[in-house]
Amino acid sequence: MKNNSTAHSPSLDANDLKCFSREILKLSALSGCTSAVNWLHEAILIFRNVVSFDSAWWGQVYIPAESSMPRNLMHGSIGLSASFAEEWAEISGVDCFANSSISCLGKAVRDSGSDALKAESEEVAAFCKRHDIFHSMAVTEEFPSSRTLFFVSINRRKSSPEFGDAESILMEEFFNHLTYCWRSYLSMIRSDGLPSLWDNYALASTQGKLLYIGRDIGEVISEKYADWKGSSLPGNVSRLVSHVPCTVYADGRQGMMVQPCGDLIALMLCSRQQFSPLSPRELSAANIYSLGHSYKEVARILGVTPATARTYLRSAYVQLGVSNKVELITALRQAGGKSEAHSP
Repeated sequence: MKNNSTAHSPSLDANDLKCFSREILKLSALSGCTSAVNWLHEAILIFRNVVSFDSAWWGQVYIPAESSMPRNLMHGSIGLSASFAEEWAEISGVDCFANSSISCLGKAVRDSGSDALKAESEEVAAFCKRHDIFHSMAVTEEFPSSRTLFFVSINRRKSSPEFGDAESILMEEFFNHLTYCWRSYLSMIRSDGLPSLWDNYALASTQGKLLYIGRDIGEVISEKYADWKGSSLPGNVSRLVSHVPCTVYADGRQGMMVQPCGDLIALMLCSRQQFSPLSPRELSAANIYSLGHSYKEVARILGVTPATARTYLRSAYVQLGVSNKVELITALRQAGGKSEAHSP
């Protein structure tokens, strides 16, 4: 669909601003009242109280170096079919609306009416009609440190009015708050002893549904699992959830360390050269403990008893030849903080 960005002066009255302020406060409070799995879904529903829509789609994309077609790594939706993302992947290279949003980062890009559909390819026009998309508005922005783009797209049916200038401004501003709050929430969740890099890191539910994924780890998964469609972990990886922590090697060098992260599963790229004498669970306990958590907090994060957590830590100290936390941190850095490989 073609770009139809803001062209006229917006008109916002006091009621619009009061509504926006009220919903932003709800967004800020969301972290304390909903699960990570549902966070983005609930956040987009909050925006529905600011700007009405019939369906919505959000997620992370990137453009592979060898292709001009955007690749969807993670997505969620409201009011759209389960096959929406997979169908979009087939037409992503010729979707002018999506590519306009990618080209105008941080700006609300709009598309509306039958003239816009006529300007599209037959595949895109058929796709929009099949999913009852007639008016659309989207904002795309770089997600900090992930090397991916984060987007939110909302749609209205033919019977609904097109999106206006004021709604464009409201969406841009809400998106700024949404991105900041989502990043802050993810940072809060990451009390798992792993480094702060985001491009080689992913978070998923215990059922394998992705909540967040960095570009590097997304590319590794794509290379190892050729039929991977994104949004959920490949079946072989999902089946390892009950065995975490463990490491899955994509080839002779590159691997993914799978760790518990509260009620979620965290994945991070590692290499075979970064080897530790510790078992996966000993390594997990040592990493978490080295961040300043108590052994009881280690037990809670790993889902084991405090006595078991202390056993892991005692073993880690002995095998690494350390006697205090400072020496433990140094030893983990020298060893790379990675465990021996486990393959599915």
